[in-house]
Amino acid sequence: MQKSIFMQGGAPFKLGLFGYLHDGGVSLTTASERWAANWDDIAKMAVYADEGGLDFLLPYARWKGIPGEIPQRTWSFETLAQAAALSGLTKRIGVFSTVHTPIIHPVIAAKMMATIDHASHGRAGVNIVCGWNQDDFDMFGIESLPHDERYKHGREWFEIWSRLMSGVTEPFDYDGDHFKGVRRAEAMPGSVQRPWPVVISAAFSPAGRSFAMETSDYLLTVAEDLEAARREITALSDLPSSGNRAEPLKPIAVCYAVCRETREEAEAFHRYYAEEKADNVAVDYWVAGRQTQAMLPEAIYRMRTRIAGGNTNFPLVGSPQDVADQLIALHEAGFSGAGIGLVDYVADLPILVENVVPILAKAGLRA
Repeated sequence: MQKSIFMQGGAPFKLGLFGYLHDGGVSLTTASERWAANWDDIAKMAVYADEGGLDFLLPYARWKGIPGEIPQRTWSFETLAQAAALSGLTKRIGVFSTVHTPIIHPVIAAKMMATIDHASHGRAGVNIVCGWNQDDFDMFGIESLPHDERYKHGREWFEIWSRLMSGVTEPFDYDGDHFKGVRRAEAMPGSVQRPWPVVISAAFSPAGRSFAMETSDYLLTVAEDLEAARREITALSDLPSSGNRAEPLKPIAVCYAVCRETREEAEAFHRYYAEEKADNVAVDYWVAGRQTQAMLPEAIYRMRTRIAGGNTNFPLVGSPQDVADQLIALHEAGFSGAGIGLVDYVADLPILVENVVPILAKAGLRA
């Protein structure tokens, strides 16, 4: 089996849900409507997205919450386990795990992901993250590596993981700068997908983009606006290509959506939860942490409404036609898909599936 159809074929513009596996989702708000991330609601969301024709489910991994006016992102589930669980509830949608390479050893990740890929009949994917919050790492007694060194560590992680996932029949040894003394490694049966499951990474620095070019099928990226999005795509196309790439690196826009019957309703709700009910303590904490870790464009940190509303992600706010038009514009800018966060993934998903997706289908973006 080649890479799964859930990302490699079908609709020309992929759509998925992003950031649903912890309380609050992608928002930093005190509004009563904020996502609680109860497991039964996550399961309901997954089944609806699957039956509604969306392409993927992609959480990001959290190990502890962040301080705020109320506890933020303290209730969260582990991503490999959720992929296994959701694969049993769904039939066609891709189920991604997000893996922090300093925390999850590649041999463990390979064995777990092989299990998920077999259980889902080839629907597993992985989002590889080479760095994360030091507050989270402190629970494991891990020190963050210098920025560029994280990606050297990540390359070694990927070399071990990908070799195991490809189904090698002979055990192998590995000695790198970061992974030393790996002996007689094996993880049969490997993955259903060949050579391994779909790989996504999120990177904004030159070192991160180089890592993505060498390892990933898709790149998650944040754009300030459509003009910045076009510059992003041009910059990606100018990256030196790895010699073993069969296809170009495909960008996925990270977005959040507030869709209502009218633009006025959507904008009013956006102001309510992202401005009036913004958790400003949590926003300040988020900005302070990301400025030392993520190397996002500087202008992003000044967009407090976007941080509270959707973790700086690209805003899709308005009527179904407005949201569809914004997604079409992202496609025209060169994006291959969008991962979308919502305030409430159960309450807010139907209008996307029932009202926005048909508009995209008429425009030729969805099968």
